[in-house]
Amino acid sequence: MYISKQGCIGTLVLLYSISANAEVTLKDNFKFTANFIDLAMYSQESAVDDNFTNSAGLFLNTEIKLANENYDLGVLKAQYVFNGLNDDAQLNTSNNWFGGVGSYVGGAIAANDLASSQLSLLTWDKYWNDKTLYTSVGRTNLRRYFLYNNCQNILLCTDPIKGAMGSLPTNYAYWGGYTKYNFSENIYMHAGIFEVNTDDYVYKKKGLDFSFHHQLGYTQVYGVGYKDKNSKAELLYFYNNSEYRNAYTQEKYDGTDGLNFRFNHDFSNQNIPTVFGAYSYIDEKNQPYKNYWELGLSYKINQGKNHLGVKFGQSQLNDDYVLMTQKINGNDNKTTSFLSLDTDINYKRLTLSPFVQYIWNPDNYYRSTGKTFNSNVIVGLVTQIKLY
Repeated sequence: MYISKQGCIGTLVLLYSISANAEVTLKDNFKFTANFIDLAMYSQESAVDDNFTNSAGLFLNTEIKLANENYDLGVLKAQYVFNGLNDDAQLNTSNNWFGGVGSYVGGAIAANDLASSQLSLLTWDKYWNDKTLYTSVGRTNLRRYFLYNNCQNILLCTDPIKGAMGSLPTNYAYWGGYTKYNFSENIYMHAGIFEVNTDDYVYKKKGLDFSFHHQLGYTQVYGVGYKDKNSKAELLYFYNNSEYRNAYTQEKYDGTDGLNFRFNHDFSNQNIPTVFGAYSYIDEKNQPYKNYWELGLSYKINQGKNHLGVKFGQSQLNDDYVLMTQKINGNDNKTTSFLSLDTDINYKRLTLSPFVQYIWNPDNYYRSTGKTFNSNVIVGLVTQIKLY
């Protein structure tokens, strides 16, 4: 079942009609926001001309509360994204900016969108039992609920485990269901099952193919966490039953699973920086990456309104992919190290988030053409504008 862009707009109109028929007040129960986000990056090493890439998106968000004084039927949420200013939208990462910078930690933050627009979210969300239980079902993305970002600049929150989970970036939506239960104010458990649907990305379906016949597999995710006013820590396990092929041995395999632990702690004293970190382990030797870790500090400046962040981390290839990159481009690096610095500048509806990332001993996994290199510097700027 494929739905056109006109059909998508019609769906949004229908959602509004349902809300109106439920005798809700538009002013109180309808919310619309529009945000523009631009990512510009320069890389000292690159596989494309000018060593520069720029990608942007217009994010349109709608929330309709199905509630009044007598009942609460939850919230309908929708997001539609218009992609633009992206001149390297192609599948072969070795020939574009993504592959040119030498490693996942530097390349994955560059968007590689193929379609001009994308339905990114269409869900029904509901709280139950005095808000101890939360559910969300529809067209969504597991990254919206798991692997929470513990650094202020989301473009620097990279982790190869996301690919092993079969999850595309958050502007891609697929069928999924999620639930979270709060045992107390501090302890919670959450779980979800999500379709693995790379067809939508490859064939430019714009998120409007609502069929169930992709048969690419599903990912199950289970997590338990602790949080209070100063801290948050979470441990999750995932199982992805999709079939993949080892790029070096050509062996087919399925049943990828792995673990992720992440934490952050915010000290009450603003003179002491927030500490955060994460560790991921992918328990499948045929996957490109084996593990990843990061540790960082975030200093509050301007009375807590802004920050200055620093992060160090490493990612490690599995043995087959070290052999593959040695054969293709002469790479000898199994472990990639990186150091990043970032800050933010706010003015009314405008936020500027510059960052710099230094990468050494890159694994060159995505750089399957051209010569390898042993270090790289990436300078970037994220611009966010709240239009409405």
